Amino acid sequence: MNYIDKINNYLKNSGGIILASYCRKENIPTIYLTRLTKEGKLVKIANGLYITKKANYDEFYFFQYRFKKAIFSYETALFLLGATDKIPDIIDVTIYNNYKFNNKPNKVNIHYVNKKLYDLGIIEIKTIYGNSVKVYSYERILCDFISHKEQMDTETYIKFIRFYSKYEKKDIHKLYEMAKEMNIIETVKDIMEIVYE
Repeated sequence: MNYIDKINNYLKNSGGIILASYCRKENIPTIYLTRLTKEGKLVKIANGLYITKKANYDEFYFFQYRFKKAIFSYETALFLLGATDKIPDIIDVTIYNNYKFNNKPNKVNIHYVNKKLYDLGIIEIKTIYGNSVKVYSYERILCDFISHKEQMDTETYIKFIRFYSKYEKKDIHKLYEMAKEMNIIETVKDIMEIVYE
């Protein structure tokens, strides 16, 4: 199998996305990506990231494809979960302390957490293009909002607490477990009691 065949085979299985780092790992000279781009068969989306012309430009999927450890959080997670139709101007992601981006992405608000809290509440959902991405659950988002209330937009904060109180699939037990892990259990209980009064 020649280099072009290897690239095409990979593109079929990756949803039309390929990274230059994959080619280097597989000993495929990256000049082939440049050639395919010049021929109009690939489009360069970002440094080292290429897609086929048939692939939909799914900003969230491509972002997480490049930065696999970044979990969509806060308002970006609310958008992806369908709790708001407001498209975020800046992408919110959470990452564990000491993680370093090789090339820090633009228009991204990065939240750093202790590694033991990083995995708490990660779920996988589909974007509007049908691609899987990792986001935090409603329960984790609520804990993050409460934990960082002073940094939150007041209107968004209140709207989400009201939304969650009416949300049919809410998991109060899971919410309290996460709040306990994050050392905010009493604050979360107080807020939930006020909401249900």
